[in-house]
Amino acid sequence: MAEPPKNSSPYTNSLCQWKTTEEEQEAREEAVSAQLGLLRNTLPVLLRRFSEIKDLRNPRKIKHKLTIILIYGLLSFVFQKASRREANREMDLPTFKKTLQQMFPELENLPHFDTLNRILEKIDPNEIEKTHLHLFKQFIRNKKFKRFLINNCYPLAVDGTQKFTRDGQWRDIEWLERRHKTADGDERIQQYVYILEANLVFHNGLTIPLMSEFLSYGEGD
Repeated sequence: MAEPPKNSSPYTNSLCQWKTTEEEQEAREEAVSAQLGLLRNTLPVLLRRFSEIKDLRNPRKIKHKLTIILIYGLLSFVFQKASRREANREMDLPTFKKTLQQMFPELENLPHFDTLNRILEKIDPNEIEKTHLHLFKQFIRNKKFKRFLINNCYPLAVDGTQKFTRDGQWRDIEWLERRHKTADGDERIQQYVYILEANLVFHNGLTIPLMSEFLSYGEGD
């Protein structure tokens, strides 16, 4: 009788390997340090590019530099924080904060994520996109993706994704609209947000977002 295939899943049904809170804390610190070490290599480029973005805040009320706030926001994305509340709660924990400041001495005092949100509302998103593309071009020049290419080409996938819908016709002209017939024969208006995304998709499953474009009803998309 043939031997049944072994489970190739990375997840096991075993109990947690950590026996004490100290072991768990040490393991988490190592994981954070590993991710921050990779990001640290790109920090000079990010700081230089972020410093070129115009700060629209009142100079008399500035507590944190714009570059530091943007780096902090980037870290929240790296650690996959789902909300500002979660980021404020977890990234300000003493252990997490200590590890961040060891890797990034620039983060003397951690800003509140409401501050980041207010800044992002005012900044031209194209400025952040330029920084992203500049960093990506540097990776290409340094041949970081060489072993992932397909026939020595960069595989680019372009696709559209619906992000949000709501019933009724609101005043926001940017929202796209469509009309549906109900069972009673009436016409129902639905507004939705649609985004066109370009991603690099390598043969090993690695996917890197490249550019995004929100479709706008007001612009005729």
